Amino acid sequence: MGDEPVVRPLFGGAMSMTVPARFMDISMVRQVPNNQEVFADASTDQSFIIEILELPPDAPDAEAARFHFDVIASEGGALSTEVETETQQRVVMGDNNVQRTVMWGLQQVGKHRDRADRANSVRVHVACFRAHNVSADIVVSFNSPVFISEQSAVAPNVDAQRMAHYNAPEQALAVFTQAIDTLQINDWSLFG
Repeated sequence: MGDEPVVRPLFGGAMSMTVPARFMDISMVRQVPNNQEVFADASTDQSFIIEILELPPDAPDAEAARFHFDVIASEGGALSTEVETETQQRVVMGDNNVQRTVMWGLQQVGKHRDRADRANSVRVHVACFRAHNVSADIVVSFNSPVFISEQSAVAPNVDAQRMAHYNAPEQALAVFTQAIDTLQINDWSLFG
């Protein structure tokens, strides 16, 4: 499995997104919440999480990606965060205008709640597709470690050569951009 792009059906085909074939559908090996789809490449410790969430009342449209970046940091127990880039734009999905905000930054975080001295440095890319017509945020997060502690729980699984190639900032950004640019909503009834 490699770099060839594969269109992945999401949420029973109601949505779709293109990711490299090297990303495995995690629902094949463990339970994933109904509002999420998760794809991962164990050899690089990169992962995509696609979530459908209710609109948060305290996150303005222009700051939606930042809001979700901060939630990811908080829920993941990040020791520190550093924002690198933020953008926003309107995109048309079917007959609907959707506000898309994108950001990425670094988070120092322990995998599986590793202790602070085992924390990894992870570039977290977040795209939030805010769909007011269905009162939902569709959040695509892409985690791409830039440093993995030798004592981290995931260190034995990571291939240093693959990580050096795939986790390089420009390579990781290209994978993330391809995914969010190809995200499609095929059936709006998914939202109720």
